[in-house]
Amino acid sequence: MLVVPGAINTAFALLLLLSLGILASGWRYGRGIEAAAGARRVSLPATWGWVYSLAMLALPISIFVSQVANQRWGWPYYDAASRFLFSIPIFFALRRVAPKYLRPLQYGLITGALVAAFAITYAPTDWGNKRLGTRFVNPIHFGDLALTLGALAAFSMDWSGRDATWLRGLKVCALVAGLYASMKTGARGGWAAIPLFVALALWFQRKNLPPSRLAWYAAAACALAIASYVLLPEVHHRIDMIEANLAAFQSGQDNTSLGIRFQLWHAALLIFEKNPLFGVGMGGFKALMPAMQKAGIVTPLAAALGEGEVHSEMLSRLCQLGIFGLIAIISVYAVPALMFARRPFNGAASRVRSAQMGMVLIGVFFVYGLSVETFDLTMTAAFYSLTAAILLASAYNENDSR
Repeated sequence: MLVVPGAINTAFALLLLLSLGILASGWRYGRGIEAAAGARRVSLPATWGWVYSLAMLALPISIFVSQVANQRWGWPYYDAASRFLFSIPIFFALRRVAPKYLRPLQYGLITGALVAAFAITYAPTDWGNKRLGTRFVNPIHFGDLALTLGALAAFSMDWSGRDATWLRGLKVCALVAGLYASMKTGARGGWAAIPLFVALALWFQRKNLPPSRLAWYAAAACALAIASYVLLPEVHHRIDMIEANLAAFQSGQDNTSLGIRFQLWHAALLIFEKNPLFGVGMGGFKALMPAMQKAGIVTPLAAALGEGEVHSEMLSRLCQLGIFGLIAIISVYAVPALMFARRPFNGAASRVRSAQMGMVLIGVFFVYGLSVETFDLTMTAAFYSLTAAILLASAYNENDSR
């Protein structure tokens, strides 16, 4: 995903074809083994199956409705959104695959985080102002995805029973590698998810550890955060810039990193106020930037950057797709989150771990989407929808075998 252009979409397409074959044939991988072990089927309530499917359909449908209303057509706008649609058969097919064949995902997470750290150290691309990524992944998305890979690897601890010591060590290394890669990019929006990682980890362990141990873990996390600020120049510089940007914005200097985002968010809300039902269509925000600049709503620099994105997943869908777009993007987050939330303390340990990893995935992508458009690229949409489908399939697998 991070070092080979198109790799995640190729893998997604291959898995989609295999999934359609599984569903068409009624085949179940490992079925005989599971039956011999006396495994029992675990049903997914039909209502949840329909709700999940509708949630994944919502974004493509909202784009179509907005295009009809605005007569602003374009097939490329369905490209990234289609990944949610195509994740539906993948989820239902993988529910038929024995859970032990899904859990090798953890080795991909470990490898991904380690490769991300290697790439940002030995083959980085400077995207300007010493912001590092790879040649086809910008610093923000690279940092967010690397951090996600490392965090999910850590949360997969003991997914298949108690991990061997070497595997636990690798998962800790993957977490450190993901944090390191994220810090090197200077992508502050991703760092906002780190407190969520800590909070979820403590919450998941609250019944297994005494309060005093949890307090020590929380204190250790705070100490590591302070040490990162003191010892890492990238972190120190980027954190200090927040205060400087806010002070500059309050004094009338709008063309800071935060100031530009504030301008674009304000413009998005103004557009929504005038087009609340269907928005202005995909690409409409970009098209309105010259008029917004002429009206003095955004500066020339903000208008130029606004032609790229709104820098907010929610506000982008709100102003371009209207209320239907807002409902769609909320569904993409909320429905899988609710499905995962039904599992975190019930059932087999592997199901519990799958659900917890899913909650982490949904939570961090929601945080990322507060300051950047996360699903405007096919690779990020594919990673999110595919990983959610795999973890949901593991949590709601059709059998209880390991």
